[in-house]
Amino acid sequence: METKWRFYGREAELGALLARMRRKQWFFGAVRGRRRIGKTALLQQALATLAQDESTKLKPFYTQFVAENTDSAIQRFRIAVDEAGLAAVAGGSSSITSLPDMAVAIRKLCLGGVFVVIDEFQRCLRGPLEPFPALLQQEVDRLQNTQGGGLVVLGSVQTEMEFLLADQRAPLFGRVDYSLDLPPWDLRTIFEVCAEHGATDAHRCLTLYTLMGGVPKYWKIFAELINVVDDIWPRWAASVCNSLFLREESPLREEGARLLDRELRQNYISVLSTVARLGTCTGPELRGALQHLPSASNYLRSLVKDLRLVEMQMPILGTASTRRARYRIADPFLSAWLGAIETACVQARITPSDQVATKLLPRLQSLEGMAFERMVRQATEEASRYGCDDFPVSQLVHGYWNKPVSRAAPIEIDLVAWNDHTKSVRFGSCKRNAAKHDRAARRSFRLHVERFLETREGRRFREWNQEFALFAPRFPVDQRRRLESDGWVCRDLIDFRAMLGRNGNGATGAFQSCTQVRGEP
Repeated sequence: METKWRFYGREAELGALLARMRRKQWFFGAVRGRRRIGKTALLQQALATLAQDESTKLKPFYTQFVAENTDSAIQRFRIAVDEAGLAAVAGGSSSITSLPDMAVAIRKLCLGGVFVVIDEFQRCLRGPLEPFPALLQQEVDRLQNTQGGGLVVLGSVQTEMEFLLADQRAPLFGRVDYSLDLPPWDLRTIFEVCAEHGATDAHRCLTLYTLMGGVPKYWKIFAELINVVDDIWPRWAASVCNSLFLREESPLREEGARLLDRELRQNYISVLSTVARLGTCTGPELRGALQHLPSASNYLRSLVKDLRLVEMQMPILGTASTRRARYRIADPFLSAWLGAIETACVQARITPSDQVATKLLPRLQSLEGMAFERMVRQATEEASRYGCDDFPVSQLVHGYWNKPVSRAAPIEIDLVAWNDHTKSVRFGSCKRNAAKHDRAARRSFRLHVERFLETREGRRFREWNQEFALFAPRFPVDQRRRLESDGWVCRDLIDFRAMLGRNGNGATGAFQSCTQVRGEP
């Protein structure tokens, strides 16, 4: 039976927001996060919870700004006040005839114990709503240290929201006293959604994670609109790509372009596209590929620190120097879009989309390899944080690589995790296909670890308890039994799904684990 979509995850964020809302003192808050990350859904869930909470007797009010013209914006606000039954609290909706009246009405609503949520607030940056932040600032200053509800703003263009709220030149600079950053879903939530919405095989979960990352809106689109049932993975994966991205009516066909065009200028997009094309690259490699862009390092720094669209990976125990750093796209969806989907969408305009989808699969499998490494590191951290793994880590989980000089042998280890208290270290090798963990690959993996233990960074682990772990989306039972009898630790997405299940023993609808899935990639 089809499972109805509901509010997933976000327990910590929802709890923190509700705790702040239930305090008696007025506050001015901002919820930050990328497009489609679930900001509006979180606020609506919080407001719905408050509306049912008789003990607090707090009233919610939600409105979304539009930028058509001033009269339209005022009219929409007035209608929202009437529909919420709050005209009397706002001083009479008929009296709201200008932008200053809107600002005053918001202050009156807050003083009346109303939580005012303004969505798409970035539309105040330019156009007919441009004067509004200065008008709102006057009312916000009058609300400081008062009793009542609160004001929360959110928007889908983070660069513009940062300018409106955090730039020293902005009227509202320094006024926000509660900020909530909304990250992508954690893996616990993704596993739960997979189990409830038709991705009960580990490989299919990996495919969907590669295409959509932890962005709630994309998963909702998949769950509600995409009905793809096929036992053969290549046909299923091609159908999913076709349905999500490649057909003329596909819901995410323009999503990547909209995300980049709304958030970034062209030079940022050039840097992002180059990082995606190189896969994982060093600073010198990136600058070499962008010789036409002298300020590439500055754009890269902003993409890492400010926009968090690129992650800078440092080798384990690495210093603060960026000379040994490597860079890659931080978001799985953007990585897939820039690495494969964008080009496929262009091809689908002149070639039948089902043919394009089939030809896309080899590149998708390559992207899945990188996405799987990300999943393993994230799952290891989450399992340790929730206390449900057999290997708690005392520091962040990293990979390790060296920069060979002269005749130095290369070292590449996908995962190195350690626990200072137990003096234990776990070295991990990730393969998208469990069959790739063959004898030659395992021998090579051990050789890389031996080289690492001879380095200055690795010597501290020589006398520690050492574990050698192999990771794959799904290990067949016979292969797992054989590897574990030889002393290897085997972990797959089925194991992590069981560890991270919300009831402590794996949630309902766990991944298939003991049977061969037809068409497994």
